Amino acid sequence: MPVPFSGGCACNALRYTVTEEPFVSYLCHCTACQKRTGSAFGMSLQVPTSGFSLDRGTPRIRKRIADSGNELIMRFCGDCGTTITGGSEARAHITIVFGGTLDAPSWVPIQAHIWADSALDWMPMDADIERFGKVPDFTKYHAKR
Repeated sequence: MPVPFSGGCACNALRYTVTEEPFVSYLCHCTACQKRTGSAFGMSLQVPTSGFSLDRGTPRIRKRIADSGNELIMRFCGDCGTTITGGSEARAHITIVFGGTLDAPSWVPIQAHIWADSALDWMPMDADIERFGKVPDFTKYHAKR
């Protein structure tokens, strides 16, 4: 995956740069991502926190408890409402960048569908992309680095 890459919120009050290659990229079909995006899924990239920098703005924070029991920390623009990143203290070395906020998201290779059990019935899924009913153990993706 090409680095560096950048992105931001819809109004550009928040801008970020990623300088390290993502661990994994996927489509999440959980109902929380469906509500967050107002769509059928959310596109996410797990990147090393050490390679993520917020270049402009100060995000607002919303916290919620995930099915894993971990507290998820979502960072979003207080002006336009765009959620740019997520993460948890349990995995502080990983920042989840939401793919719709990338300046040029078309290069992102989708490696997995997660929470596929919650996918909308009409959502097509390629047979050659890994499919997980719930959240997978992403360790194998992290181990490749």
